[in-house]
Amino acid sequence: MFKQIRFVKTAIVFIGLISLTRTIYGQSGFDNSTRALYIFDLVAKYVNYGPGFADSSAFKIGVLVGDYDLISEMGNLAKTRTRIQDKPVLVMGFRKLESLTHTQVLYVNKNAGFDLAKIKEKITGTQTMLVTEGYQFRESMINFIVVNGKPQYDINEDYIKKEGMSVPQTLLFTAVKTKEDWQNLFDIASREIEAQKVTINQQQETIEFQRREILKQKALLDSLDMEITAREKTLKEKQKILDSQFARISRQKGEITVQKQTIALQQDEVRVQQDTLAGQREKISLQLARINEQLMRISEQDTRIKVQLEAIEKQKLILYFVLLALLLVSILGYFIYRGYKIKKEANIVLEEKNRTISIQKDEIEQQRDQVTVQRDLITYQNKHITDSIMYAKRIQTALIPSLELFSDKLDHFVLYKPLAIVSGDFYWVASQGNIQVIIAADCTGHGVPGAFMSMLGVSLLNEIVNEKHIVMPDQIIENLRKGVITSLKQVADEDSIKDGMDIAICVVDFDKNILWYSGANNPLYLVRGNELTNYRADKMPVAIHYRMEPFKLHKIDLLKGDAFYIFSDGYPDQFGGPNQKKYMSNQLRETLVSLSGVPMIKQGEKMNEIFEEWRGDNPQVDDVILIGVRY
Repeated sequence: MFKQIRFVKTAIVFIGLISLTRTIYGQSGFDNSTRALYIFDLVAKYVNYGPGFADSSAFKIGVLVGDYDLISEMGNLAKTRTRIQDKPVLVMGFRKLESLTHTQVLYVNKNAGFDLAKIKEKITGTQTMLVTEGYQFRESMINFIVVNGKPQYDINEDYIKKEGMSVPQTLLFTAVKTKEDWQNLFDIASREIEAQKVTINQQQETIEFQRREILKQKALLDSLDMEITAREKTLKEKQKILDSQFARISRQKGEITVQKQTIALQQDEVRVQQDTLAGQREKISLQLARINEQLMRISEQDTRIKVQLEAIEKQKLILYFVLLALLLVSILGYFIYRGYKIKKEANIVLEEKNRTISIQKDEIEQQRDQVTVQRDLITYQNKHITDSIMYAKRIQTALIPSLELFSDKLDHFVLYKPLAIVSGDFYWVASQGNIQVIIAADCTGHGVPGAFMSMLGVSLLNEIVNEKHIVMPDQIIENLRKGVITSLKQVADEDSIKDGMDIAICVVDFDKNILWYSGANNPLYLVRGNELTNYRADKMPVAIHYRMEPFKLHKIDLLKGDAFYIFSDGYPDQFGGPNQKKYMSNQLRETLVSLSGVPMIKQGEKMNEIFEEWRGDNPQVDDVILIGVRY
């Protein structure tokens, strides 16, 4: 009965291995996903790790780092395959052989450059399954090689048994059996590697060409910075001209309004004069009609006079008539001439005012067109400046060191929220042997001015730590303060600008389990258990200051599980909440203590959520940097 059960289990394992091999053969050789599948489904799942395995709290898979992407791929696979042989899965990466701890499976690639003999000596007697790639036949327990795009492997059963472990026969069936077969496969793989080396050399030439292009782009950025400064100056001058023109247009609009009112009054006066002239014309017509009647009567009287008077009387009457007619015609001519003169003068004044209005209208239209052109120019310049600032952001991001410099040694998070496109806050990390330097800094100002200060700070830190190898926090701050004062030509003058930065510097000594700290206005919070200790910073900036004393050096003995935090003032100074007040340092300390049991990555996500909920619809008031590290 037991033999039948054993046979069924063996058949199931064999079928699983054939299915896995077919799945992987469908891929192109050993990429990271293939390596992860082999380690999870072939090595970890079917190997018997001996009697000591039952006491392990987790199934640990270690990688001597040669490729960070493989660790990431196995981490993603562990999210779906959370348990192996009834143990929770834990994926670990080791940068150095000295930092290696016990794992059930240890993977190392020959390209990573580690000494295989030292690795074997390190894991002897620990019941660790050594999985390698690219080594000779039977040099390790399980060794991978890629031939013609297909994954192969050999198994050293004697070595495995010697270390107190065993593998099922079904796993041995699919492995390479003889050294001759392995040597043939290795020769084929070697030829493929030589072909890949040629490809790598070509890629290196391409990288060198791209490096030269980047240097050209840097020179172009420097010229663009100078051009932006000149254009900002021109833009300010044009803005002043535009403001004066707007004021002039406003005055002219007021004058035009007054002139329109004056013209309206003058037009009313002309209409009144025209009405008066029409009335006078009617009176003249009536007078002419009366004169005609009188002439008719005079004719009749003349007729009677001709009959009654003699020739002298007749001439006298004619003389009177002529004098009277001349007088009436003179009066009529005077009124006609006076009305014509008044109308002509009014028309001249009206035409002059119409010409003035037309000229002013043309000037206003010209000024409006000029304002439109200047507005379009300002829009273009604003877009050009914004594009330049976005390019500066890419440069600033490239200058900040990669967080991978301490990601494999310390559990951590970095909350980095610039106020503008570029930031005056920055973080900086570096390693010197078995010492880790972690820095959070807050430069004077934000946006472009703050970004220039942050780039100066990164440049000085590279010189102090990476070139001069100064690693103690108080000495780093002192040298940084001297560099800022020298670079900005600061003097002890009350009227001079005191640009600089606030900073918190932590140095972790892994050999001695010690945390060294010094700070300029930025404190350090240490959470141990559910208690928080506040290590206060010196009340001096990294710049010229009335107080130029040495910075204090704090020594802290670290325990496993301790968490420490450094940050700028952007987080506690943010306005929000139900009463629209600052978040404040006391509330920040309470929040960090409440999250002390949460993994650091989750802490970073939670701190970001808390910040955004507190801010609400309020604008962000300053750049934010918050770094949390668990030892």
